[in-house]
Amino acid sequence: MSDTLIEIDHLLAGINHPAPSATKYRKFESRLSELVGLGAGKIYTGYVSKAGNMTVRMMQSSRAQQAELLIALIPYPEEYDGSLLAAKNVVMRTGQTLLLMELHEGQSPTWLPRHVITGQPNPETEQLVNALRLALGRLKVEAVHGADPHASGALAFDEVAVETLPSPHMVPTLKIDERTRRMLKNAIASHKAIMLVGPPGTGKSSLIWEVIREVQADPSEYGMKMPHELMTVTADESWTVRELIGGDTVDQKGSIRFAPGYVLQAIQEDKWLLIDEANRADMDRIFGGLLTWLTGDSMESVTVGRAAPNDPTEIRLGWTDEPESTSVTEDEGEPGGAAQLRTTEYKAGQEWRLIGTYNSLDAQRVFRFGLALGRRFAQIPVAPPGPDLFRDLFTERTVDLPLPADQLSELTDRITRIYEIHHASPDTAMGPALFLSLPQSVTAGLKDPDVELSALLAEAYLICFGPWLARLDDPTLEDLGTKLSEPDALAQEWEWVNEQLRHIR
Repeated sequence: MSDTLIEIDHLLAGINHPAPSATKYRKFESRLSELVGLGAGKIYTGYVSKAGNMTVRMMQSSRAQQAELLIALIPYPEEYDGSLLAAKNVVMRTGQTLLLMELHEGQSPTWLPRHVITGQPNPETEQLVNALRLALGRLKVEAVHGADPHASGALAFDEVAVETLPSPHMVPTLKIDERTRRMLKNAIASHKAIMLVGPPGTGKSSLIWEVIREVQADPSEYGMKMPHELMTVTADESWTVRELIGGDTVDQKGSIRFAPGYVLQAIQEDKWLLIDEANRADMDRIFGGLLTWLTGDSMESVTVGRAAPNDPTEIRLGWTDEPESTSVTEDEGEPGGAAQLRTTEYKAGQEWRLIGTYNSLDAQRVFRFGLALGRRFAQIPVAPPGPDLFRDLFTERTVDLPLPADQLSELTDRITRIYEIHHASPDTAMGPALFLSLPQSVTAGLKDPDVELSALLAEAYLICFGPWLARLDDPTLEDLGTKLSEPDALAQEWEWVNEQLRHIR
């Protein structure tokens, strides 16, 4: 065995492969990236104990979707053939390069690289395959083609033609004010907790996914050393401390034990935590010890619970001065001594981030953040784009609508005017998302030549905005309706919309 393979086997030895950690393969990936010349975040490793798990392991993670090289660790020989076929299916769907490594039991477990599966050949793929061969030695290289992963056993690498598919979750870059984008980037680089504040539909969650893709592509752009993944949860008014941090629960044996909440789970897996619609929960009430912990001014940890009601084992939350997060259980005091305690501590790394989105339009109707909690977060306002930018976005998104030019022009003018009316008041301003959903409904209705475009637009507006309109106070609704009654907006159709609202309230 070559020195390189011995080194790689050593990096994989001792890892608890089934453990739900996003950092367990970081040293292995870092070393392999040096050997094959890939940047940070371009290699993703997954442990595939069953062939049926291949797709989930290799395609579910956002970091896997951004990788140029996927590595599947196959621990059981009887699963290898099935895993090889499943790997070909993955490559056919993503176009990525996938390396299979198999565990060989001998005097000591040994991970050996066996197979490289590629999609459509191009100079970058050929360079990667050659680098893998140079670093890892003799490898079998196969390229999948067509729609049948069973096709041919060993294809020549330069004989393949395959249409690759884009990775999932790849969405166009948002059209948003560059200062907002810059503020978010600088906040992510310098703060441990960040809150995006703005009305619905402005793309707050999408912005976070853009950041994740950028961090995975090049962490140094954010002053970081590692790529990171994201865990997303949506807040609810029923949340308590147990959901956010952790608390007592009944296990499968009927015993009461401490169960980690979302924050501790994210730290344990070393994933950033996104709390979507954060003001749907009473965060002032449930944040508890997180208020002290989030200051991050010291490495002192805070106690957030005990392992069980009569168990002295403390559950603590702290920070580590390393980039990555960890969870450890330690004994304190002399072994066997009466004073010995056991502590489980979740330590967030310096690159760990807690991110929230806050719906400012509903701020008066749900929960507001108090000053003590609010100052723990770097707050980034995400305003709706101006009407001119909205028109550009609308035109870009509707270019393929099957409408005559005159109808598309009228639809563009009317919806842009409706957006402008909403945008003029902070009580009614909303992001583009709902407005961009109107054209599809109108287009579907225009298949009936006897229906007026203005009537279809009013119906689409009611479908998308009705529940929100029904919650407005009377003065705000009256002022909005006066403007929407103008000839270039909903015109006389507003009266019908307003009449229908009484059935929604």
